[in-house]
Amino acid sequence: MDALGTKSRPGVVIWASKEEASELHAALKALKWLEPLSTSQKKNRDMVGFVCQHTSPLDEDQIQRLESCFPHPFEHGITTVEPAGLSVNPHQKLRHAVSQWLAFQPFQYDGDLLERLPSKWERLGDLVVLSSEAFTDPKWCAMLERVPPEQTVGLWSQVASALGGLRLARQDHIANNDMRTPQLELLHGTSTWVEFTDYGVHFGFDAKKVMFSSGNITERHRIGGLSMKGETVVDAYAGAGYYTLPMLVRSGAEHVHACEMNPASIEGLTWAAMANGVEHKLTVHAGNNQTTLQDLKGIADRCHLGLLPSSEAVWVHAIRCLKPSGGWLHIHMNINKKEIDALSMETQELLQRYAREEGRDWRVTVEHIERVKSFSPGVMHVVFDVMCSGA
Repeated sequence: MDALGTKSRPGVVIWASKEEASELHAALKALKWLEPLSTSQKKNRDMVGFVCQHTSPLDEDQIQRLESCFPHPFEHGITTVEPAGLSVNPHQKLRHAVSQWLAFQPFQYDGDLLERLPSKWERLGDLVVLSSEAFTDPKWCAMLERVPPEQTVGLWSQVASALGGLRLARQDHIANNDMRTPQLELLHGTSTWVEFTDYGVHFGFDAKKVMFSSGNITERHRIGGLSMKGETVVDAYAGAGYYTLPMLVRSGAEHVHACEMNPASIEGLTWAAMANGVEHKLTVHAGNNQTTLQDLKGIADRCHLGLLPSSEAVWVHAIRCLKPSGGWLHIHMNINKKEIDALSMETQELLQRYAREEGRDWRVTVEHIERVKSFSPGVMHVVFDVMCSGA
């Protein structure tokens, strides 16, 4: 038994001469028959074999398919397949784990299932979160309907282990509500509360109630790398502390006023603030930020606006939050890649107009454009670092 809990099993090995072994390997790979992570098998001094995913002898149709790809003599037979050593490639580890699980099912299955494994996931501590499409296409649904519940549990356990976790969940689309509540189905495990450390910052929250994007890791690190020593910061969309905590722990902000309306996010934020020992530097303002930001006028050296696709609804409030001398705005947006520069200028001009309407005689400039990641085809998540300074 290996680290994935799998055992030795019967399997087909196909042999050919050493001179033609590489051609055989290519043919088996093209047919998608190769056992993931398997090593070559020597039959004798002159022949080399490769382990296939089949668990029963090749039938006539399979032999003809192989002959059409590999026009040389070959032999095939059943042997004992030992668990392969684990790869550092998580995609290969996942394929290996699932193929081993499939091999022990007492009925024939479509080999195409291994080509329909998820290619994307994220890890939140020891919880692996699959995308909403994972294991839900018609072929996988038909397969899982035939499997007793106790064996399905074994599949989810092996998938979690292969991807470096202890628990497994499947993500659904974000709910269309003000708090953007995640829709999460727990497949393996008993709890959706997660705790982990990233860049020296402790996070904790209920993944079923709080949205957390691991894809924004570079931007969290960048914000945490900015010096905010002695500054008062307003985070208009604090969530569970994605940016609030790095600003407190890494950037050295003197105090952060965190606006958040989701009680579950506030629970995570306050837990993490205590875990990081920065609770005395944090004030949470619960409720709609259209209201709470009005209580923070003129106090901030910096205002963080981390809402996608746009936080424009509170730009005037953010300008009011800055001290009369000005400060920084960090504005997140989803923008067509071809329009980033043009929208940067439009944003700068609009903020300049808002500032003047508020009686702020500032010079407003977009000092930096951070291209965080592709959000969808043709659309990019960007951050405008905007400086508002005395004219």
